Amino acid sequence: MLSSVPVRRPLRFLAAALVAGVTSVTLAHAALVSIGDSDVGFQAVGPGGLKIDGEGSKITASEADGELTLVAPLNNLKTGISMRDDHLKKAIHTDKHPTATLKVKRTALKFPEDQKTFEGKAKGDFTLNGTTKPVDFDYKVTRQGSDYLVQGRSQIDITQFNLEIPCYLGVCVDKTVKIKAKFKLRDKM
Repeated sequence: MLSSVPVRRPLRFLAAALVAGVTSVTLAHAALVSIGDSDVGFQAVGPGGLKIDGEGSKITASEADGELTLVAPLNNLKTGISMRDDHLKKAIHTDKHPTATLKVKRTALKFPEDQKTFEGKAKGDFTLNGTTKPVDFDYKVTRQGSDYLVQGRSQIDITQFNLEIPCYLGVCVDKTVKIKAKFKLRDKM
């Protein structure tokens, strides 16, 4: 004869294990969102050691369907000279395409354990001037609780994005531009 008491304990244990399992799976797949301040920068070089450094801010990040999407506004890029800023915005057609976007599969990225740092390389789809191309990038992630401080670097050939090489008074920059970004992500529970 079977007692009902021993059967209830295994059922309670099984129910508790299922709840714990579902909770851990949900937490493992929490979506990432951007928080706090962010910075984006670029560097174009030209003849005779010419370097044009620029910066911007307000990168937003969101995750959906296993893909992390970063969006950087281009209308707030600054180079330190307002006339050059205007030329830059015209050259990259911010009137028609006011943002640059990077989309990366979350499975292509590694996130460290709490209080650890990971450095790696990945590939994503970068959109600039309405044109999307694959781009390789280096990244560094430091985890602090549910927050991730992310730094990334890449370089692009602007001619692949249907942009002309910028020139002013006969001085042209190189078609290769370095890009960097710094931002924070948080697991959205």
